[in-house]
Amino acid sequence: MNANDDATVRQILRRSHELDHGDFAIGIEVQPYKLVGVLAEIDGRVVARSRRDLTDMKPGEVVKHAAELAGQLAAVRLGRGFPRSRLCLGVQVGGPVDPDTGTVLHLVNAPDDRGKDRPPPYEWVDFPLGPQLAAAFGCATALENDAHAFAAYEQRLGVGDACATFAVVLIRDGVGAGVVVRRQRLSVPMEFGHFQVWPRGRDCDCGMRGCIESQLGNRALTAVVKERTGRELDGLEAAIALADGGTAQAPEAIAAFRKAGVSLARGIATLLTTFGPSRIVIYAAEDLITGGPGRRAANAFLRALRNVPEHTFQTSRNCHIVTKPLDAVRGAQGAALIALQNCFGVQLQPR
Repeated sequence: MNANDDATVRQILRRSHELDHGDFAIGIEVQPYKLVGVLAEIDGRVVARSRRDLTDMKPGEVVKHAAELAGQLAAVRLGRGFPRSRLCLGVQVGGPVDPDTGTVLHLVNAPDDRGKDRPPPYEWVDFPLGPQLAAAFGCATALENDAHAFAAYEQRLGVGDACATFAVVLIRDGVGAGVVVRRQRLSVPMEFGHFQVWPRGRDCDCGMRGCIESQLGNRALTAVVKERTGRELDGLEAAIALADGGTAQAPEAIAAFRKAGVSLARGIATLLTTFGPSRIVIYAAEDLITGGPGRRAANAFLRALRNVPEHTFQTSRNCHIVTKPLDAVRGAQGAALIALQNCFGVQLQPR
């Protein structure tokens, strides 16, 4: 038997042992009109992935399609007869949740998110997504906010191996944050995007004024660039292209990205003063966080963000900021890790 044969046999034996004794988690990320799912082993390693586009964001339809996606992942990788008692399901959404009851407190996709030819807005209020998914799929289920899922990923597979206390900031349509303190993830409702950083600032969708999300987030940035330039824009990519271009409106667009960076710097300063993280990980669209020649929008945003120490109590200024582009499955993987922790007691210590 040669080395290749030995490796094949070991792989078959490992696979057989996993199916006979191992526990697994399915993680699902609920995005506007899209589901992303992964199947993860007990150590968090992804062994299968899938996605499903949706035509309807009614809660019942999302439950149905999420259960089907979870069933598909389990059947393809584990077999249809794999016991549900050795599976758990984690789901995350981009809005405030109550993880104790599995309730989505508020999930909204506002009209500004639509742009040209995009599907209609939706709103969920106090929807028991966790219990309904548990009933539909038949296994223990955990629900969390999307930023907390990214924090769980970083705790187990990212910066958690280098620091015990860190924070994750997630920039999508809105802005969220999750915090790990002394290797314990804080599963608390922290509406980071609604920290007020401009006392007499722009109105925010939440009804307050001067929130981080009044200036930052894909939705707010697009709206602010529209207001400053008078140009109709179909989403963040168009706003970035306008700032990077050579038109007469470009300076006003660049100013919007600069103020967005200041907004985030002020919000991060509050995290630093409150929790003292040694590292902040920022997830965002790659074009927003990758500077360089000709990237005027990203350069303005990042330069303003680097001024975090100006807004921070002096003993909390020693913090390293890391930027990472959003990828296809990291949020779903974080949801799977949270399910492993909440349902099977797996500790999310660095691998």
